[in-house]
Amino acid sequence: MDLAYFLRLLFRNWLLILISLIIGVAAAVLVTANTPPKYAAAITMMAKTTKVNKLDVVTPVSLQQVKSYANLLSSRRLISRIVDTEAEISAVQQNIAAQAIPDTLLLQATVSNADPVRAKQLAGALGVEFAKMVDEMERLNPKKPSGVTVMVVDQPTVPSAPVSPRPLVNVAYGALIALFVGVGSIFLRDRLDTTVKSSEMLQRLSQSYTLGLIGYEKAARRRPLIAGDGASSPRSEAYRSLSANLRFIDIDRQRKSLVITSCLPHEGKSSTAANLAITLAQAGRRVIVIDGNLRRPRMQDYFGIEDMVGLTDVLLGKVGLGEAIHRRVDLGLHVLPSGQIPPNPSELLGSRRMGHVLEELAKSFDMVIIDTPPLPAGTDAATLAAACDGAILVVRYGKTRHEHVLHAKELLSSVGARMVGTVLNAVPARARRCDDGYGHGAESQTKREAMVPVSG
Repeated sequence: MDLAYFLRLLFRNWLLILISLIIGVAAAVLVTANTPPKYAAAITMMAKTTKVNKLDVVTPVSLQQVKSYANLLSSRRLISRIVDTEAEISAVQQNIAAQAIPDTLLLQATVSNADPVRAKQLAGALGVEFAKMVDEMERLNPKKPSGVTVMVVDQPTVPSAPVSPRPLVNVAYGALIALFVGVGSIFLRDRLDTTVKSSEMLQRLSQSYTLGLIGYEKAARRRPLIAGDGASSPRSEAYRSLSANLRFIDIDRQRKSLVITSCLPHEGKSSTAANLAITLAQAGRRVIVIDGNLRRPRMQDYFGIEDMVGLTDVLLGKVGLGEAIHRRVDLGLHVLPSGQIPPNPSELLGSRRMGHVLEELAKSFDMVIIDTPPLPAGTDAATLAAACDGAILVVRYGKTRHEHVLHAKELLSSVGARMVGTVLNAVPARARRCDDGYGHGAESQTKREAMVPVSG
């Protein structure tokens, strides 16, 4: 996965990122608003010595002593001198920060409290009691003065502004955490999601060209054919791009028959077969579409054919081929429906008679389009693909998994059939905008996509 892929992934999920940021910022504002303010008052002291050795030289206070004094500043023993109850002692102890300023004899204690005046009072009292405690601890002889004294360098003052909460910092942290969680969840979901969601991924899996991206439209289930759509409708343009890309596959070899199949049911292979046939017919080619799905035929309903005579009757020798073919003058194409559903569709489709039918139709038409069942449903699709010039695999966006495409590729390869390309169907508008190679009416771009070899 390269940087461009991740950028497209983020762009496709920009709304989730925005919602995460809004929630993060709102949570930070809510926490800030409900956090009581705290004020901090600081007192700075210095420990100095009056100890004199035998040579009348003043012995300085060691830095180690100063560090020990810093720990004493937050001790319960000292705090119990400035407050009375056990609860107050614990509360004050949790809100005292004491430190020995490095490489100096200075000590600093910061006391936090919800009341700025109280914070100043506690810090002042702490300084007074600390000086007394040090004097007591360092006094070896009760009758003699202590060798160490503590003097206040900076007296505490009443703080004018709270030290917490900090609105800007909280909002920044909230936004960063939300961004991290949002982007992280997008990448995690992408890693765990093995469905096909880009033409680039589909090309890598199938090791074939992505011939077209068909957009998702709610009305497609009610009106599967593009015959009623305008010439400039997104679906019509998508199928024109698909039919145009077919011309760039093996230019030196003229393909007369193509099987349209899929990895799973309900991926749109039947509507793709019908609309591809319509588009090729609109381009002036003599086209016939065969309903080779003898398990769940759809072409009869799509094209409004009431006669039950079809492919099954031809293969059983009940009628001649010409009698079973229906012409749709308004669409400029011919249709060979499935006919009666037989108990043994695989045997019929793999028969010699089926091979003769395909040969005869290939002589009479420029293109023979065959709709078949999904590949895993039986040997029907693979058998017909081996008998034709190639197969187009229809993959549904966000439904077909990587392993499904790989399995379909293996099934076609096992019978010597060639996958000439794939179609990514039901692609949402936001995904089409991010997917390279898609564009309404962008003929040069779709040509380039169809002819670029698959890397790796």
